[in-house]
Amino acid sequence: MTAPAHPPRRSVAALALLTLLALSACGPRAASEPAAGRAPSVQADAPDTTGQDSAGHDSAGHDSTGHDMAGMDHAAGDHTAGDHGSMNHGSASQGAAPAAPANAAPLPLTVTDGRVVAVPPGVTDTSVFATLTNTGPDDIQLSGVSSPAATGGLLMITRTDAAGLTGMSGVDTLTVPAGGTLTLSDTGDHLMLSGLKAPLQAGERLSLTLTDTQGRALTLDLPVLKP
Repeated sequence: MTAPAHPPRRSVAALALLTLLALSACGPRAASEPAAGRAPSVQADAPDTTGQDSAGHDSAGHDSTGHDMAGMDHAAGDHTAGDHGSMNHGSASQGAAPAAPANAAPLPLTVTDGRVVAVPPGVTDTSVFATLTNTGPDDIQLSGVSSPAATGGLLMITRTDAAGLTGMSGVDTLTVPAGGTLTLSDTGDHLMLSGLKAPLQAGERLSLTLTDTQGRALTLDLPVLKP
């Protein structure tokens, strides 16, 4: 019996090598290419803008300058006429006195020895002293003081209690008796300006307006002097 013929070993090896090359060329390409008609999708994560303004800043609890409104310290600076840091302002308002009507009658007051206390930078309150004389037939109830140089004003009284302790507090009115005087001094009743917009230096002059409960007003131009 004649044995079957076998193909040469070199031909078998060459065929196997060609098959491997064909598979390696087709397989990775088929796996890496997207299906026909489908474009790969890309989804970008949108930035989280919760609590941010248009500039991307955190606006919660901040004012326009970036201050923390919840933790802002509103304590008033030291006052010039003695230490007012512990005084009781009572029911008096720290806001500027309402503007008097254009046709309001002037206050029948004459003012002598009027002055405003000079304060250094960083101090936002100051005191106003003067002697007010009522030239009218009726008592005058002063109800406010204001100035373009400050954001608010106060009427202050100084009293000594039974224990001999002297203290100051804000009031709604100060009385200038008919035909009499009211002395505003560093040891007695006086006026205060709060929220100064700039330091007050000795030698300057400051405009302020007194108003009473009848809507009358008197504008003063006082020198700024050292305490």
